[in-house]
Amino acid sequence: MKLTTAEILNYLSYKPIGTGTEAVTYDADKYVLRMPKYIKTTHQFKKNLSNGLYKYQKLPSVHKHKNFGQAIYNLIDTQTHKIVLSICKKAHGFPTNDLVDMPLTEKQIQKAQQTAISKMQIIASAPQKSFKHLVNDLNYLTSTDFTIDPSEGNLLIDPKSKKFYIIDLRPVKKIRNIGDLILLLLTDIPNMPGNNEYYDLELKIITKLIKAAKSCGLVHPKQLAIKPRALEVLKSKPAKIMYKNNYHNIKLNKN
Repeated sequence: MKLTTAEILNYLSYKPIGTGTEAVTYDADKYVLRMPKYIKTTHQFKKNLSNGLYKYQKLPSVHKHKNFGQAIYNLIDTQTHKIVLSICKKAHGFPTNDLVDMPLTEKQIQKAQQTAISKMQIIASAPQKSFKHLVNDLNYLTSTDFTIDPSEGNLLIDPKSKKFYIIDLRPVKKIRNIGDLILLLLTDIPNMPGNNEYYDLELKIITKLIKAAKSCGLVHPKQLAIKPRALEVLKSKPAKIMYKNNYHNIKLNKN
């Protein structure tokens, strides 16, 4: 479904739902609008949009029924041939982790820790099938020319369905591993004290993820590599031990 000029301008008038290094995203009801950072919603942009200078380009359904928040349509500048806007599939939920800019005040650290625990309570309560679905998505991506960008905000969890959605894929052939999923699942909060609830939730999440990997198997040897950054993110010793000691128990599929 193509959006009208009036609908696009209306959605762009609201506060963005996400800001990354390459683009800004806006809620568009059933869709998400993704605007590259080199494009600004200036008077000229609105004028060009209204005058038909930007044309719709329908994109192929590369991932078929899978939802990675991929673009369905692009709006192309007919003069520069650049993408000025993408209309993307919508994945419901909130980011599993957050970007935490340092330095933080004590009050900000406390708030960040409380937010992390609240999110991890929801993540840890997700059923085992949700983690299996996440590993299957990782396996699927190894067969494509797309890869995960294991950065903050690129994994959503729907609090109702407890289903995970990897979003913002990069069109690059690069094999990612379970450690990259850990980076997406856990919020790396600085100066986390000896908080038993946080540690317990972290261990539950890692246990479910490793169990899912064991049951699904991985499809590429590089997926079995231990991610040093993931070991830095893990706060509790039991979770770190669980992660390090179970790679040899994950089967490698032959297909």
